[in-house]
Amino acid sequence: MNVLRRVLLIVPVALLGGLLVAPATVAAPISAAPVAEATCQRTLAAYPILKPGDRRPAVRTLQCLLNDVGVGPVAVDGFYGPQTKAAVKKITDNFEGEAPHPFRINNGMWTLLFGVQLPDSNLALGAHGSAVVTLQRALRAAGATIVVDGNFGSQTEKVVRAYQKQFRIKPANGVVNEQTRFFLGMGGVFGDLS
Repeated sequence: MNVLRRVLLIVPVALLGGLLVAPATVAAPISAAPVAEATCQRTLAAYPILKPGDRRPAVRTLQCLLNDVGVGPVAVDGFYGPQTKAAVKKITDNFEGEAPHPFRINNGMWTLLFGVQLPDSNLALGAHGSAVVTLQRALRAAGATIVVDGNFGSQTEKVVRAYQKQFRIKPANGVVNEQTRFFLGMGGVFGDLS
């Protein structure tokens, strides 16, 4: 299942759980623009809150992720302008409720953007590769202190167990199963949404 389709299928469920809310404004349409892959730094020390008008390196990361999940193309220029807003709007269009901060990228949105990219198969101790990198980024965005190295070792297993306990996923055995992927894809975070 492609990533955009997974986002659009997961968003209504996230709405029911009250994790995500809709923006109140309308963004400008997206124009076709080339995506500069070389400028994409997806692993950040922390995933900050972003809002329209921001000009900073983390906006490039957001833009890369929007392209990754198929709501672009978005030019990777580090400016959270109309084109980036339009791509965010494609994700948030189905959210319910009034958003206190329309188009604000918080820890839940960062987690969602990584979580929807996880494969439809379990990940467990001993796994390695790009899927584990994506998992580790999602967990870091959700608020975990975790090394992003692509190796599903004891540290990753411990963080996954803690995440599973946070969301009452049983068994909380450190295996990234369908339920764990579901909560990551909904933007579930440790603690409160920022």
